[in-house]
Amino acid sequence: MSDRKLVAAAGKLKRIKRQGWLDAGMPGSEAESVADHSFRVAFIAAFIAPPPTLSNRAKGAGRARELDVLRMVRMALVHDLAEHSVGDLTPRSGVSRRKKARMEEEVVRRFGNGEVLSLWKEFDENISPEARLVHEADVLERVIQAKEYAARRTGKRLDRFWKGWRRQVRSARFRALMEARVTR
Repeated sequence: MSDRKLVAAAGKLKRIKRQGWLDAGMPGSEAESVADHSFRVAFIAAFIAPPPTLSNRAKGAGRARELDVLRMVRMALVHDLAEHSVGDLTPRSGVSRRKKARMEEEVVRRFGNGEVLSLWKEFDENISPEARLVHEADVLERVIQAKEYAARRTGKRLDRFWKGWRRQVRSARFRALMEARVTR
């Protein structure tokens, strides 16, 4: 697939609304798009994530290593790219996580871009410190968005979007940010 088709796929994400918000009763005109979400995840990865070094001492490595922030930003930008074709599948869609991953990988493979596929797989498999932080940025973005919607739309129950975040967020910086968001 050409670079032109890759850019077109990214553009289509601007028109695909996040299904979780629609499922929660958010009017389509107010729901964020997948591109909106991916942009803020990338922004958080670039500017809010922990400092550029990550200590691996807890894992026995004995020294810190540099985080690849550019890799994190690129990963954040492609983490939902397959949704241009498969849509924004949520747990309420009735598609298993395994099937969703297979469908999305097939779509990403069709781009024929090794870097995009590598970044997408690294995120999907959560196999690096960068991927883990992008996952946490993804959770933080979801909570921020839910809190913004909740503040504007009294009576809407959006707490399911921030329940369980403690299982998903391990870094001290993101945990502090989440505590501030969820408890206020």
